[in-house]
Amino acid sequence: MKKNDSMTTGFPLVIGTVIAAGSITQDNYGGAAFAVVTGAVISLVLHITSSRDQVS
Repeated sequence: MKKNDSMTTGFPLVIGTVIAAGSITQDNYGGAAFAVVTGAVISLVLHITSSRDQVS
């Protein structure tokens, strides 16, 4: 995997974490959990997609 691909797949997780931190400061724990889970799922999908493209 190229360095650019790994940064691309991790970016949604970073954004989700930043949104979660903002949500926690406002006592919005449901929104924080949603942001982290959504970011993790998007990162996982991007990682799987990029690894499949690399194999083909």
